[in-house]
Order: sequence, then C-alpha cells, then structure tokens
Amino acid sequence: MELEEVIEIIKAVLDQAFDYEESLKRENIDHNDVVQLREIVANSPHVPKLMYDKLLIVFLKGNKCDINAAAKCVEKYYELKATCPEFFWPRNLDSPELAFATTVHHMTTLPVSPDNCYVIMLKLVDTDPQNYNYDDLFKLFMMMAENAVMTYGPRDGLIFVLDFTGVSFGHLLRPSISSIMKCLDFVQNGNPLKPKAIHILNTTSLFQILISMLKPFMRSDLFNCIQTHPSDMDYEEFYENHLPRHCLPADYGGELPSMEYLHFQNLEKIASLKKYWIYEEHHLKQQLDNFTDELCEIVQISPYDECSHL
Repeated sequence: MELEEVIEIIKAVLDQAFDYEESLKRENIDHNDVVQLREIVANSPHVPKLMYDKLLIVFLKGNKCDINAAAKCVEKYYELKATCPEFFWPRNLDSPELAFATTVHHMTTLPVSPDNCYVIMLKLVDTDPQNYNYDDLFKLFMMMAENAVMTYGPRDGLIFVLDFTGVSFGHLLRPSISSIMKCLDFVQNGNPLKPKAIHILNTTSLFQILISMLKPFMRSDLFNCIQTHPSDMDYEEFYENHLPRHCLPADYGGELPSMEYLHFQNLEKIASLKKYWIYEEHHLKQQLDNFTDELCEIVQISPYDECSHL
C-alpha cells in the first residue's frame, strides 16, 4: 500500500466521520487532555504511531475523561487487536467467513439513545448451531461498533440489545473458553464503549445457565448492566423506561425500518471501510513504519496544535 493511497484512505474516512470540534463542546472535553493522552500512549509497544484526535477523544470520553484510565484502555485495546487476530483480522465482508456470518445474524447500529448512548442490536436468523461461529460474530460486532463511533463520535456508553429467540444449548457449546475470556477482557478492559445496559429480549431459562457460567469472570459493573425481558414483556414499559420507539426497528414495535433492512443498510456502511481496515491491519503489523513519520506530518489537519493528527 503506497503512501499516497494511505493518505487518501485516512482523509476519506475521517472527513466523513463525526465533527471533532462539535464533540468537544457537546461532551465538555478539553482538547489539551486529548493531547496529553497522546503523549502518554506515544511509546506504548502496541499503539500505532499515528493516532487521530477522533480516536483519542472516544477513549477519553469512555473513561470519564480520566487521562490515565484512558491511556490504559488505549494500550489494552491495541494489545488485544495485535494478539487476537480471530476477532479483528481480516475485517473484510468479502471473506467467506464474514459473508456467511452476515447471513446467520442480523446486526445493526441504531440511533443514539435519549441518554446519549450508542445502541447496537443483534438477532439470530439462522438457528442451526453448526452455522454459529462466535469469533466471526464478535468480529462483525466490532466492525459495527467502530462504524458507530465514526458516525456518532464520543458518547456516554453502549446499549446492547440481544434478541434471544432461536438460541439453543448447542449455541452455548460453540465458543471456546479462550474466546470467551478474550472477549470479556476486551469488553471490561480494552473497550472505549462502556456498556451501560445489556437488554436480553425473549429470554429463556437457557440464558440463566449462560449467565451463571459467565458470572465468575464478570466484574459487577458489567453483570449489573444485564436486564432480561421475557417473550410476553410489556413493550410499552420498555419504550418508556429503556428505548423509545424511534430508536427501535419495526419488528419490535419501533418507528425504524425492519431489522433485516437496517442490517443490510449497515453492512453497506461498514463495507465502505474495507480499505481503511486493511491499512490499519498493515499498520499494526508495522508494515508501514518506513513512512509513518512522513504520513503524520502530511495529515496534520487539526486546527489546535502541531502535534495533533486529526
């Protein structure tokens, strides 16, 4: 990948991403804290030399503007990206594995909630456990989450909605213990999108088995986010106390298009990030270090200071 192509890719992605200055004002964040965060993580072994303000501000917000906590989160995030290829590489919807995963699950990013959170929803559409691959599902989830960040900028947390319909005991046996532990490590230590609520719709007794297996490995703040809702739940209560109709697909009484439509609409959005993710994978593998310094100099677009790179 040539330098000119990398610059074009980065500019295209960041130009289409959220407004940095608007986010500083909306979330009451000081740009100098972003600069300080950059300085702290600059020499971390897994953190790319080229870091953008639009990435760092998300980590800062996700850690309540605690610079040291944000630095630890950045370091863990990139450490896991470098050491867990099953969750992050390759991020290409044209790959047979991910293309198949998009037919097994419907997943979509929903509008920002009234309490200023990202919202991601997941539903199983192919209920055969043999077609369920946990690693590919988490990879697809991370692609959706990164697209949400690029679209909406820093927010107060993440609301995850899982429709448990069609999940069987066979699904619980599919993930490896290693994958589950890595996932929990990421969610609890390396994730700038802090879970604020995890809603399990159409829950069954099977979910209680699952959560009893995971509880010993979950911190209390994550465990306390989980809220279960039976198949005969009162949706009016859900709209009033959790997510309003304008944030939900039509399948769940919401005002948005169907879950299937939103799923494919979101796939189109993340497909447009294909070249960026190829660049990032190469960069993390240190295949672009020979011109990283030059690239940093060229993409100094931030109006704030010379050491800030977008």
